[in-house]
Amino acid sequence: MTESMSRQARLQRQTRRPAPGRWAVVAAVVVVVAGLALVDRVVAAPTPAPAPSSADGVPVAPVGSYSSSALCTGGAAGPDGLAGTTIYLTNTSPVDVHAVMTSQVAPGTGSGAASTGTPAAPVQRDLVVPARGQAAVNPGAGLAAGDLATSFAFDGGGVGVNQVVSGAGGWSTSPCASATSPSWYFAGGTTTAGNALTLDLFNPTSTPSVVDVSFLTPSGVLVPSTYQGIDVPAGGLVSENVGDFVQGQDEIGTVVAAQSGGVVAAELQQWSSGATGGIGLRLGSPSPSTVWRFAQTTNTGTGTTTFHLANPGSTPAVATFAIGLPLARVVPVQVTVAPQSVATFVASASHRVPTQTPYAVTVSSTAAIVVSRSVQAPPGSPPPVWGAMAGTTTTAVHWLVPAPGVPNAPGTPGATVQSLGVSDPGAVPARVVVTVAGTGTPVAVFTVAPGSVAVLGGGTVGGLRAFEVRSSQPVVVEEDSGPSVAAGVVSSTGMPFTS
Repeated sequence: MTESMSRQARLQRQTRRPAPGRWAVVAAVVVVVAGLALVDRVVAAPTPAPAPSSADGVPVAPVGSYSSSALCTGGAAGPDGLAGTTIYLTNTSPVDVHAVMTSQVAPGTGSGAASTGTPAAPVQRDLVVPARGQAAVNPGAGLAAGDLATSFAFDGGGVGVNQVVSGAGGWSTSPCASATSPSWYFAGGTTTAGNALTLDLFNPTSTPSVVDVSFLTPSGVLVPSTYQGIDVPAGGLVSENVGDFVQGQDEIGTVVAAQSGGVVAAELQQWSSGATGGIGLRLGSPSPSTVWRFAQTTNTGTGTTTFHLANPGSTPAVATFAIGLPLARVVPVQVTVAPQSVATFVASASHRVPTQTPYAVTVSSTAAIVVSRSVQAPPGSPPPVWGAMAGTTTTAVHWLVPAPGVPNAPGTPGATVQSLGVSDPGAVPARVVVTVAGTGTPVAVFTVAPGSVAVLGGGTVGGLRAFEVRSSQPVVVEEDSGPSVAAGVVSSTGMPFTS
């Protein structure tokens, strides 16, 4: 694939977004009510949960922290300051939080200064995230077209940051990282005809980083020489079109390893099926793990639900899928993943998994692996017909669930929360309280049985509100967003608080 074709593939992600003049920073402040006392009454003293695993890069710093940060990449800025990426900041603390936001585009992508290979000057802005409120920012404002990265330095904690990428083929949501890492892992990419996979490497630090990238395929590991010793300058962004050197692969796992320094890595998968398609934005996992979880998955019956597994290790991995249902028990399914290879489990094709019923998934493996999930809507559905998300390794008693937009700046036209799922992977029931983020306003109180999942529908959580989930036992939380015709096409795991 030529460089010009590579750039064209990247530019397919661009879409019309509100111009920065309409909103450079849009804040929607929620009303404060005295609801926290209710939470204290209905939830028993929680069982201590382990700190978020190193395989999750998205924990929220606790309220009262001296400072915190967020690092977002994987989206694109379009011409004339328009942006295909919107970033949302949710402040759960009772005070305004100030931030310095720095955005830039990758050399060699898009048009203008970036397309010449010359780094464009980053754009820096000061902003305020209102107490117990949300703000939306257009990170591409003032930048030429190109792949985009943004960092936030906050003067406090309690702020969760997520981003939405919206394009002609669909849209996707993902949390932003809270720190750099020397390694990142992905599962579930593809470069077959009509599909494009972009890897972004963002170095927000003051120290240069040198990165090696390898790819796991069904036939083994690929180590393109072009992707060895990639220089990611201090404060810089490098964007790679994986299909340039890893062509025609229907299943790819990606391994990012820094020889020096640390980066943030994200993949954007553009998926197509005839005239329709979808987008999957995924933040990488800083490390593989022997346990992965998905709070809510639903098989449509005519669509396809696939779990993707990547084994970067030197020994085989036997992954056991435990299916959690409210009123039934399912015999676990086992999948073997060869060393330095990939495999899939098509849950929608398994007779053990019901259709039209939400279920929780826990993947336990004999060796450390990476797991993601993709969902393809039934044939003939309106876009988006496909989407993907990474799993989580974390259980927690306190979660933030950001919305896919704010009323004045939705992530895509008509964006809304369609459902919120809470699964209990433990051995005792979990008493759960869902409140509007930052306010304590009660939304729902319920109990989740051990090994099961409870799902709140759009009638309870619909709209563009962010939520907090508190539980008496460690749980897993996942949000499904619309517009989409199938559950899981646009979905994201919640963000655990570190304390």
